Amino acid sequence: PPPARGARAREPYQMLVPGTWKEAPVSNARSGNYCQPRCDEATTEVQFSGPSGTVQIIIIPTTKLLIAKESPTIEDVGSIDGLLDAISPAITGSVAVEAEEVSLMETTSINGKTYYKYELLTPFADSGLHNLAAVSTSKNYVMIATIGASEKQWAKSSEDLKRIISSFRVDVQS
Repeated sequence: PPPARGARAREPYQMLVPGTWKEAPVSNARSGNYCQPRCDEATTEVQFSGPSGTVQIIIIPTTKLLIAKESPTIEDVGSIDGLLDAISPAITGSVAVEAEEVSLMETTSINGKTYYKYELLTPFADSGLHNLAAVSTSKNYVMIATIGASEKQWAKSSEDLKRIISSFRVDVQS
């Protein structure tokens, strides 16, 4: 499938989203468009929905996380578990993640860029029971790719969803 590219994004990213998935509208409350001029809140850049779940790209200014350093790395922003505490409501669409809801946390390095990856089992999340996330930084933003899926969607497509989340890249040159 062709990659979804961040055409509107503040910073370039890409992610392989199946061609059968459709871009879904993002409400002003989630996109940050209600805030003039833009405030330092998490904003949903783009959202795709398909039969296996929903993908979102969420951008959080590092200033929101009280990081003053210019162009911080993900490690500068926080540890893998510390960052999850700060951003989990953005991943779930609602609630903070409890420790027992974390199925997997791992750090990977791709082309010299560090990514934190999470697999969550979140019964109270608006985004679905199963949530995957890949997180890194680009300039002064924390870039988050999330996938939410119901139990039925997960049972049928968990491996495909893991491949999609693993394809997320930031600082992509066009």
